[in-house]
Amino acid sequence: MSVRSLLSISLLLASMSAGCTGSPTQTDGIVTITQTTSTTTSTTTMPIPPVRAGAIGTAPGGVGVAWATVYTFSFVTPASGGVPPYTYTWEFGDGAMGAGSTPSHAYMNTGNFTAIVTATDTMGMSDKASVPVVVRNVTGTWRATLAGTDFNREPIDIVQNQTAVTAAINSTNTFGLASGAGNVSNPRSLAISATFMGAMPFAVTYVGRLDETLLMWSGTASGYPGCPCPFTATRPSAGDLSLKR
Repeated sequence: MSVRSLLSISLLLASMSAGCTGSPTQTDGIVTITQTTSTTTSTTTMPIPPVRAGAIGTAPGGVGVAWATVYTFSFVTPASGGVPPYTYTWEFGDGAMGAGSTPSHAYMNTGNFTAIVTATDTMGMSDKASVPVVVRNVTGTWRATLAGTDFNREPIDIVQNQTAVTAAINSTNTFGLASGAGNVSNPRSLAISATFMGAMPFAVTYVGRLDETLLMWSGTASGYPGCPCPFTATRPSAGDLSLKR
């Protein structure tokens, strides 16, 4: 009998309860198989390979938005070794727990987290794998440029509070100040609406998506003369960790 066949038999029999006639003995990752035919009896000792948790990743990748980005965790490389099937328990790094092979989780705080999965086989042997998770917010001063218009580097001050945001725009043209509100949503979307309260009040909107660094926001602006039009906004850093929002 080939070594591959013996290993397959060992993994199968190791998952059976000991004490039955003809079952293998197993201690500390070693299984002993006794085979008896009409003419011979042979005993083979085979090691059970250790459990390997594999490698894990997240979708989406990149920096997430607190309260908005819902991460799905999954195996890039599957668990192996030991005696399958495996059970999976997760620690997301913020005190929350999960189970299963593809759990989802949203982070309520900003920070640098480490998500850890523990893969356990039917014999109780286990191994761990981890993946870093970076979460920030959209708070900060964004500079927006509207394509095809004279609006260049419009300063937009945004403060995030959970999924809600407040916004203030100090126009580089003659419109003065505007204030308003908006929201963030999964996976990395940001939308605001603000009203300029001059002699002739008017409202503007910015609706778009953030890139994987949370340093660029792009989409469509409406309400300005010559718009709807594409916009691109940037900021120098990805949120304020001290805000914890």
